[in-house]
Amino acid sequence: MIELKDLPGKYIESMKELLGDEFNAYIESLGKKHVSGLRVNNLKISNEELLKLLDKKLRPVPWVTNGFYTNEDDRLSKNPLYHAGLYYLQEPSAMTTASLSGVKPGDKVLDLCAAPGGKSTELAALLKGEGILYSNDVSSSRAKALLKNIELFGAGNAIISSEEAFKLETFYTDYFDKIIIDAPCSGEGMFRKDRAVLSAYEKRGSEYFAPIQKNILSRAANMLAVGGEIIYSTCTFSRVEDEDIIMDFLESNKDFELINIPLKEGFTSSHILGGTVRLFPHKLEGEGHFIAKLKKTGIRKEEEEIKKKASSKQKNKLPKEAGEFLKNINREFEPDRIMLNKEYIYYLPENVKLHDKIHYLRTGLLLGRINHSRFEPSQALAMNLKMEEWDNPLDLKLSDDRVLRYLKGESLEESTSYKGYRLVCLEGYPLGFIKQDNFKCKNKYYLGWRIG
Repeated sequence: MIELKDLPGKYIESMKELLGDEFNAYIESLGKKHVSGLRVNNLKISNEELLKLLDKKLRPVPWVTNGFYTNEDDRLSKNPLYHAGLYYLQEPSAMTTASLSGVKPGDKVLDLCAAPGGKSTELAALLKGEGILYSNDVSSSRAKALLKNIELFGAGNAIISSEEAFKLETFYTDYFDKIIIDAPCSGEGMFRKDRAVLSAYEKRGSEYFAPIQKNILSRAANMLAVGGEIIYSTCTFSRVEDEDIIMDFLESNKDFELINIPLKEGFTSSHILGGTVRLFPHKLEGEGHFIAKLKKTGIRKEEEEIKKKASSKQKNKLPKEAGEFLKNINREFEPDRIMLNKEYIYYLPENVKLHDKIHYLRTGLLLGRINHSRFEPSQALAMNLKMEEWDNPLDLKLSDDRVLRYLKGESLEESTSYKGYRLVCLEGYPLGFIKQDNFKCKNKYYLGWRIG
């Protein structure tokens, strides 16, 4: 919670100018506790089914169909259903950008500033396994957190990279159907949620971030195909980082037009640039955001379509050990999409476009690796599966004490004898693998994901 005396004078004056008569209401909202929320992973589960499993009455976020308000005492990050990738814990206003993206199955989508994965996980759900999600973050350490969240959510058609925007622009010109830019910013809209943001603001304000935002938006414009759309958002109130960025961009890029964003409950239409929206904490239950949507105009030529479709056909032969394992899965894996990288085996998205000069953390679905002539399936593969795709799953109930034991990495026991890998599920949703030998089950839950 923030008081007026905590705020820099320059910021106070800018907010008075922006809000006018609403300034006092805004300051009053900063003295209230910030709200938290969860977003249901509709790639795996429906809203109704998750609420039933959680057994909690959660209020819906009015402007996001799969968003709900939560309470801190719910301890939802500790719930095993979270480790099944069934929901993402996210501040309600932060859910807005991806929900307004218009992404549909089959699109080629770039999340340019993606970590830690709040937007990318929702974009993956909107794609429904069709098309390609390229998730990028310039910070390699943050990109690792992004990787975990995408794999936890069960996305198999994601390419994860850690590059500067200009490097991606070199290889992905005129390529994407949708680009999401949740731009680095001064964070004025997050003062209430995180006091550390206020401290950082006093060192780096709008003047620092605006040139970065302009550069990112310019690079994204060149990566967007004709007819494609960019959604630009920040968590700041500064018009220097918001409307001014968009107006300057439109002035310099005549082949782009602004798309009007319809007003939803709590949204405020910008009086500086019509068609863009702002989210204020005194107008809705959430933190501050600005969102604009842009479209690249013109007619997409046939040769541009051909250029966009890069062949993903591979000449790698699937190792026998891996082939035998994949027979356990009731799914067809196209041989031309199998890629071997040393001992690791990947299943590429269809028509993926990769370049050896880009630093990728993941290229599609990691199936597993060959280790001493044995195939070891990956945690990512387990999370990508559906229980009904496995021939002999071990499905546990929430009340089963083996669930927490499994998540801690402990060995399990089974009453029915079996020999080989089994998919461990929680209420019908995958958690990972075990390797069973008669009645003993060796835990194969990924070491880096185990809970304390």
